Amino acid sequence: MSRKLKVYLSILFILFLIFTYGALFYPHSSKLPSGGSLESPSATHFLGTDDLGVDVFSQLSKGFFLSMFIGLSTSTMSFFIGGILGFIAGYAGGKIDFFISFLINFFLSIPQLPIMIVIGAFFGQSLLNIVIIISLFSWAYIAKITRVKVLEIKNRDFIIISKSYGAGFYYIFKKHMFSEIVPIIIINSLSIIGKAIIQESSLAFLGLSDPTSRSWGLMIQKVINFPGIYFTEFWVWWLLPPLISLTLVTYCTRMICREAEEIILA
Repeated sequence: MSRKLKVYLSILFILFLIFTYGALFYPHSSKLPSGGSLESPSATHFLGTDDLGVDVFSQLSKGFFLSMFIGLSTSTMSFFIGGILGFIAGYAGGKIDFFISFLINFFLSIPQLPIMIVIGAFFGQSLLNIVIIISLFSWAYIAKITRVKVLEIKNRDFIIISKSYGAGFYYIFKKHMFSEIVPIIIINSLSIIGKAIIQESSLAFLGLSDPTSRSWGLMIQKVINFPGIYFTEFWVWWLLPPLISLTLVTYCTRMICREAEEIILA
C-alpha cells in the first residue's frame, strides 16, 4: 500500500469517525430545532444552527452517510450492469454486440444532467429514484471499457487454441479472463463514487432529491436562498462546512481510486 493511499484512506476514516459521532451520539437532532435561529458555533452546537434552529453539525453528519450510501449504491449497480453488459457485448459479438454498443454510445453521448433533471422531476423525489437515475447514466463507461478488454482477450492465440481443444465458456472465463477483467471493472466502479456524490448533491441543490433527507446539496441550496446571507457572518458556519465536506470526500474517493488503480493494474 502506497503512502499516498494510506493518507487518503486515513482522512476518509477520520471523517467517518467524526460523522459517526455526529449521526449516532451527538445529542442534537438533524431534523428538529435544538437551539435558537442562526446561533454561532459553540460547545453546545459545534457548527452552530441554521435559520430554523436545527444543528448544522448533525445535518452535516447525516449528509455524509447519505452521500456515501448514494455513491456506494450507484457504484455497485454500475459494477454489475456495466460489467455484465460489457462482457456479453465483447464475448458474444454479432447483433448482440451491435445492440449493446448502441446503448453504450447512446448513454455516453446524451447530456446527463438535463436528462437526469427531467427524469427526477417525473419519477419523484425519493432516495431510491436518485440511485436508479444516477446509475442509469453511470454504467455505460464501465460497459465500454469491459467490452474493449474482452474483445482484446478473446482474440488472443491461447484463447483461440483453448476453444479449438473444446474448452467451454466457464473454463475460459475462470482461467484466462476473470483475473484481467474484474480488476478493471472494480477500478472503474470505484471511480463512480465521487461522481455519484456530486450528481446527487447537484440534484438536491436543484430541489430534485428527497426533501426530508439531509443532503449536502440541499444544505447548500438552503443557505444560498437565505436572503442577504453574504452580508452576514452566518455563511461561515452554515455554507462552508457542507462545501468543504463535499469537496474533501469527493477528492479523497477520487485519489483513493487512482492509487488503487496503480496498485491493482501494476
